[in-house]
Amino acid sequence: MTERTPARPLTPLSERVRRSPAPHLAHPDVADWRPVGEPELDAVAELERAISEADHPEYSTSRDDLADELGMSFVDREHDSIVALDDAGHAIAWGLVQQPPGQDTLVRSIAMGGVHPRHRRRGVGRLLLDWQRARAEQQLAASEHHLPGWIMAFSDDRAAGAAPLFDAAGFTAARFFAGLRRDLAEPIEPLELGGGLRLERLTAERFEQAREVRNDAFRDHWGSQPSSAEQWRAFVSRRAFRPQLSFVAVDPAIDAAVGFVLADVDEDDWARQGFSSTHVPLVGVARAARGRGVASALLAAHLRATAAEGIDFSTLEVDAASPTGAFALYERMGYRPAARETGYTIVY
Repeated sequence: MTERTPARPLTPLSERVRRSPAPHLAHPDVADWRPVGEPELDAVAELERAISEADHPEYSTSRDDLADELGMSFVDREHDSIVALDDAGHAIAWGLVQQPPGQDTLVRSIAMGGVHPRHRRRGVGRLLLDWQRARAEQQLAASEHHLPGWIMAFSDDRAAGAAPLFDAAGFTAARFFAGLRRDLAEPIEPLELGGGLRLERLTAERFEQAREVRNDAFRDHWGSQPSSAEQWRAFVSRRAFRPQLSFVAVDPAIDAAVGFVLADVDEDDWARQGFSSTHVPLVGVARAARGRGVASALLAAHLRATAAEGIDFSTLEVDAASPTGAFALYERMGYRPAARETGYTIVY
């Protein structure tokens, strides 16, 4: 019988990650590279609209969303963000690298941003991604945690040229996420909560409980770490968030939520996508309450409330390899595949 050798403890990230210098940024299409300040927000929001139209017309990143991401206390705009402007002051590319504070089992530096469709395949994206990798390595190299470090990025598979760009920059396609859509014209079976649990619309009094459920529910999900109080406040304060279409499952014995479903509505997306919709950014059930039909009942309540408002579809994304069997659950609830997103990583 062979004994398994215990894994060697990790040294601090500061000893494992080289602090990379920022690359020299020069490109004939770009008149100026600068951090994203308040004066640049409108230009970046306009760029995000163009990216959405080309890559994923059913959803977009609004100016308010950008302001929230850039305004987090753990974001240093001067060093963590960048925008490429042309001679006319239009944004042709932008990037942000966040290192969120939740670091229980993993330290993540998450790259986001993109390049205007008219300026792709000209080398701008490679420069941007080189800058993002260097900034992420600087963040990881500053960490003393004895934990794995990941640079993470996500891209809709409809974004032409993204996959070879990430591959050339040293990223690995590590996970796949299915974009699902549920036609609300189809029948929706009402499902009751059992076990003495009570269904409620989500109100501010339950926001913090929902965060606690989220952090418990997602502990075993790929790439997930706890959401801080600051991140959660920003999440449920967004213009698109719709508490009237969001629900919690409450255990009266402890007067606390054990499951939740959140819903967004962004009417600015409707004309571009060709239908009205609500989006479900998160569904979560506390680990102790799994296997009792809580997620199904929450989703059924959301679907019925959304259909009652005359909205055409409900959409969501799911990890194709979710350990909770979420993909099969959503299919049983009538959701069908409509798109796919890839999660890319560099692991240290």
